[in-house]
Amino acid sequence: MSEAPVIALAAALGSAMAHAVMTLFTKQARDMLVFRAVSMTICALALSPLLILLPFPPWEAWRFLLLGAAIIWAFNMAMIAAMQRGQMNLVYPVMRGSAPALAGLFAFIVLGEPLGPAAILGLSIASAALIAFAWPERGGAPKAGALAFALTAALMTASYTVNDASGVRAAGSALSYLSWFFVLSAASLGATALIRRGRAFAMQARSELPRAAASSVFNITTYGLALYALSIAPVAPVAALRETSIVFGAILAAIVLKEPFGARRAVMALVLAGGLALLQLG
Repeated sequence: MSEAPVIALAAALGSAMAHAVMTLFTKQARDMLVFRAVSMTICALALSPLLILLPFPPWEAWRFLLLGAAIIWAFNMAMIAAMQRGQMNLVYPVMRGSAPALAGLFAFIVLGEPLGPAAILGLSIASAALIAFAWPERGGAPKAGALAFALTAALMTASYTVNDASGVRAAGSALSYLSWFFVLSAASLGATALIRRGRAFAMQARSELPRAAASSVFNITTYGLALYALSIAPVAPVAALRETSIVFGAILAAIVLKEPFGARRAVMALVLAGGLALLQLG
């Protein structure tokens, strides 16, 4: 195995862990929309010096940046709606688990990245295991609204994964692409929060500021590591490995939010690991 895939593997796993923590912060927020807007704004401000220090992205990258900003806005809206309607242990697995197969399919169609039979089987097993995390324990019943928004968020995740893989390669610099991405995303989310919350925005933003600042560190980390991995490795393995955030998210939800995990989900974690291993071998 060459050095690049090993580094991409580490980056994707690091991105997964950071994403789970970031989602936990979001779930704990009193006003998730304002929280996400403030967090993204802090990310944009933190990265703003890079806008001057790094070369301006070429137009070939800007079409991906603009499309990515629209997709990530839709993702945030769907994620917030799902989190408001269901437990993190219900919506997060569906939200993240449906994305790898979609990302692999999109990468095959859009980017022409080949998927062999073993890789396809591994993606199928991993995706099925991740989705199984979301199914309630005996006696429970899934919430249709929460699952619908979670599936929408998964579709957006697959879309921006492939879009950003193309964009970061066109930009030639992961840091430059990352910086402009957060500027555009902060602008769209901030405008949405201002319009929806009106005069209450300032007070709610002050309330969310401390946790949003902490979350922004994980926000930059998860997206930055994902972009780096996508710049040096094929989309499908990176996307699938990044979705192991479901395991970290389930553990955090069980420990911090006191949501049920269950023996069945522990078994699904082992099945997931097998599917991802098969994907890598494929």
